[in-house]
Amino acid sequence: MDKNEKHIRVKYMRLLEKFVKSSSNTLKLEDFNYKLFEKRVFNSYSKIEKMGDVKTDSSYMNSLRNFIDKTVKTLRREDIDSEKKREILLKESNLVEKSQNRKSRKKEKHKTDYLSQY
Repeated sequence: MDKNEKHIRVKYMRLLEKFVKSSSNTLKLEDFNYKLFEKRVFNSYSKIEKMGDVKTDSSYMNSLRNFIDKTVKTLRREDIDSEKKREILLKESNLVEKSQNRKSRKKEKHKTDYLSQY
């Protein structure tokens, strides 16, 4: 892998993370504005589309990409009202955050309390 490919991959991954973080934070706002959210999503999505698909082997990056695709598909649907779209996307956003947190937390297996043995 040459330097240019690595640079493109890092830029792509940062764009994905920025999109998901921005979307997630906006969805959680109490004074949520659907039109503003939609505008921001499609603006960010166009930047990602300009880069094209970059191959990533990480399951976390794949879950980010799936969230982005689901967000765009949901926003384009006209048979669902804006509040229902927000609920769907908020749930998906939480699942992505959960998958990120899962990788950082590890279970302590076979933890033994040595004091209780005596």
